[in-house]
Amino acid sequence: MKFDKILQYQKVDQELLALEAEVAKSEARQKYVLAKSKLDGAGTTINKLKAEASELLAGYTAMKEKIDALKAELDEFDGILDDVQDVGEAEHYLKIVSGIADKIGALEKESHVAASKIDQVNDLYKKTWDQGVKATENYNAARTEYNAFVGERQPRVLEIKKELESLKGEISESLMKAYLSLRATKKMPAIVEYDSNKKMCGRCYMEVPNDTCSKLRNAGDYAECPNCRGILFVPEN
Repeated sequence: MKFDKILQYQKVDQELLALEAEVAKSEARQKYVLAKSKLDGAGTTINKLKAEASELLAGYTAMKEKIDALKAELDEFDGILDDVQDVGEAEHYLKIVSGIADKIGALEKESHVAASKIDQVNDLYKKTWDQGVKATENYNAARTEYNAFVGERQPRVLEIKKELESLKGEISESLMKAYLSLRATKKMPAIVEYDSNKKMCGRCYMEVPNDTCSKLRNAGDYAECPNCRGILFVPEN
């Protein structure tokens, strides 16, 4: 028969789909996905905090260098006013010294803020790191449980895949291609028998239009349902 192998293939394949769905909907997988998400989130946060700390530290270091340079510049004026006799000249130097001192004060204030932010980032980093350690433990436990769940079903999955591969060689390429296309979109069953009396698709239960019916007159004919894209076939006796 033209369709016996593809129908057998579909029947075996549906068991594989059922096993895949069982795994996908299992509590073990949900726990694994959640644990992985939390671990990934902790890792992302740690990387962001490392980058932020590095940027803050670079800014803090640059400010300290500016402060040291200004202090060195200020030291150059140490005692210079003692030798100044002219009031105007003294005011000039005082203005320069005052301006340098103001810059130092502003930078020191800014550096204190930066140092405080660095401490905050470090504290958050330590907290996130501890969360990451816990997330890693939970992830490893969830992964072990999930792998065990999958492992219990793996022998049957391998048997099914081997059986499907064997059947595949006995099915026409065009029919196999059409079937796999529908399987990829989870439109199962992909192949259903056409009832010429009801002129209805056995998959979506919608009425089949006349132009499609005209393609399904003889045993062995098959055509695509325009409503659900399923494959309708006329069985061979």
